[in-house]
Amino acid sequence: MALFKRKEPMLGIDISPSAVKVVELSRSGARFRVEAFAIEPLAEGMLEDRNPFDPEAVGEVIKRACRNAGTRTKRAAVAVPTSSVITRTIPMPAEFKESDIEINISIEAAQYIPYPTEEIYLDFEVKGLSQASNEMQDVMLVATRKENVDTREAALKEAGLTPTLVDVEVYALENSLGLIMDSLLSATSSDASDKPNLSKGREGLTALVDIGASVSTLYVMQGNQTVFSREQGFGCDPLTLQIAEAYGLTRDQAERAKRSGQVADDFSETLLEPFKQALAEQIQHTLQFFFSSDLYVSGRYTVSNIVLIGGGAMLMGLDRVVADVLGITTVVANPFKNMGNASRVNSSALLRNAPLLAIAGGLALRSFD
Repeated sequence: MALFKRKEPMLGIDISPSAVKVVELSRSGARFRVEAFAIEPLAEGMLEDRNPFDPEAVGEVIKRACRNAGTRTKRAAVAVPTSSVITRTIPMPAEFKESDIEINISIEAAQYIPYPTEEIYLDFEVKGLSQASNEMQDVMLVATRKENVDTREAALKEAGLTPTLVDVEVYALENSLGLIMDSLLSATSSDASDKPNLSKGREGLTALVDIGASVSTLYVMQGNQTVFSREQGFGCDPLTLQIAEAYGLTRDQAERAKRSGQVADDFSETLLEPFKQALAEQIQHTLQFFFSSDLYVSGRYTVSNIVLIGGGAMLMGLDRVVADVLGITTVVANPFKNMGNASRVNSSALLRNAPLLAIAGGLALRSFD
């Protein structure tokens, strides 16, 4: 299975623990257009260890999402979680062509991957000549257990789709980072006084924080390349449970109330604001792992911007709280800000849900690689 095999056109389908997100894009010249999108919730227990537990049931949700989106495209790209992938940069002779690397990659993988080669899918990407020697080239090895790919492929097939590409979540985000940064540039250019004072001599990096239901992931990016990532066990589920308990709602009702903010007069003061403060402090704690890394301690780099994605990013005003707590310019991602929309696309719903669609959008962009 080739993790990076590319064909077009493709739907971007993000299967997260709480929902299936579908995005279809088109392009005319340099301009992209959103042709369709949909978000369909997944019932609790449909995913186990981030993999579809029942591919047939997940496939039905994907089929429903595609139907609601109004798309007829059948080829699809999906991503495995970043935490389920092992990547290693290994040296190989510079004269090796792609066919030579393909022959030798399994032998090399045995030294780095703690699973039998028959239990994994492998792919690779040539990164260029090694800095250590002009006689060697750096090859990035990417591996994941077959179950991470096979369960997603099975779900897509159950939905009547053709699995065309299996990507990795972090690479999908890297692919859409240029679009996400448009919102960051717009936010920081509107008022120069809001820009942080960067340490002299340090190169600014972007921290992308994907806030999920129960798991959040920090990606620190230099340009569109990830230089640091860390997954932490916090998210927005606790707020949903607090709402349900405080106001006597079911979990589904509490989830809808959380997104709309229409709960009760005391909701903001008693639940929402304290939760946003706690969430910002969790992000600050996670960033400390980067600040203690060699990359930061070396004195060359600093984090100059924070971009929020995922369901947690949709909490009203969270970006302002994070900016206040960390003292770093913070924005909510909108990869579709400078795109046009097909007539069937609900523009306000797309804007409202944009932070949830960063991975699906990045996957849909693979159609144009």
